[in-house]
Amino acid sequence: MEPHLFLFTPGRWVGAGRITFNVSKELIRFYTRWTIEKDEQGRLICNQVVEMQGISEKVENRFLVYGFDNTKFKIDMQSEAVGSAAGTGIVDEKTIAWEFHGQAGVEGFEVYELQENGDYMLHAEYASSEQFRTIIDARIWRKDEGSV
Repeated sequence: MEPHLFLFTPGRWVGAGRITFNVSKELIRFYTRWTIEKDEQGRLICNQVVEMQGISEKVENRFLVYGFDNTKFKIDMQSEAVGSAAGTGIVDEKTIAWEFHGQAGVEGFEVYELQENGDYMLHAEYASSEQFRTIIDARIWRKDEGSV
């Protein structure tokens, strides 16, 4: 199986979507940028910046992807918002997904579905220990190297 371009190949990705919450009808539009690089050990370092409409502060997440074989990988996350967490991921020809369980209060999953045009549709859900749930839906696409 050929690896997905997103997450497993160095490059830049951008996206847009919405965030909703189980305790509110509020909907927040957001934009995201991913920069994916490979380190000397062959691990992938993924830096994600999230900008939410109406909120001046940006959220920055750093993911380390390693231990990849044809169907599984390990993923570590560092975030000022939630701390650090280690997770596991799975991959097939159409899907990339990972989950985090019970570390530093992080409980959740992300699923990226490959579209025919090379974009990905994202669905993610995260819950706090107080059972507040955050639901994220978005589309991400590869940013052309020549564009601004």
